[in-house]
Amino acid sequence: MEQYVINENGEKVLAGSRRPDGTIRKERRIRAGYTPQDEQPTYQSTGAMWKQGVPKCPGLDSSAAAAASASAKSKAAKKNEKRKAKKADGPAGGDDAAAPSSSSTQAAAPKPAAAATAASSSAASSTAAAAPAAAAAAPAAAAAAEGPAAVLDRQIKALSKKVRQCQALNTRAAAGEALSAQEQEKLGKMPGWQEEIKDLEHQLAKMLV
Repeated sequence: MEQYVINENGEKVLAGSRRPDGTIRKERRIRAGYTPQDEQPTYQSTGAMWKQGVPKCPGLDSSAAAAASASAKSKAAKKNEKRKAKKADGPAGGDDAAAPSSSSTQAAAPKPAAAATAASSSAASSTAAAAPAAAAAAPAAAAAAEGPAAVLDRQIKALSKKVRQCQALNTRAAAGEALSAQEQEKLGKMPGWQEEIKDLEHQLAKMLV
């Protein structure tokens, strides 16, 4: 820190100086009662100050006090020290004892794995066998839940859709567009679908009367 001087008025003043760029720094007056940061005392907590001010007992041996503080360790600290000691001693004699148990564990491990594999394969096979039966029973269950009139109505709508597709194919053929073999085969089925629609509509009308 820059050293201050006391002028003729009794004020502390920092003398002027030259900056690195050649300019002159003016002298600066230090405010009365100001203590520079370097001269300020180091902060100490109340506890630290209290410990410094505690008078020592006459005739007290400092080594005896240190031994007393060491013997006053908590139970947790003692347990931690014992645990660390066991860990330090464990790897030296525990490897040979642990080897047979690890090998026996490895030998016994495949049994649960094999049982789990067999159980999963049996469950998969039973699921695969039950899937076709469930798929076959689904339409019958749906038909029973809907009722005969709803089933007839759904069949009529499906056949009507096919007839409309055939009519669109007729329109394309009339316009000179060539149809594929599948489309021509579909056109040949249109009269039968129309007759089936009439029959289903007749049955539905009887149910609704």
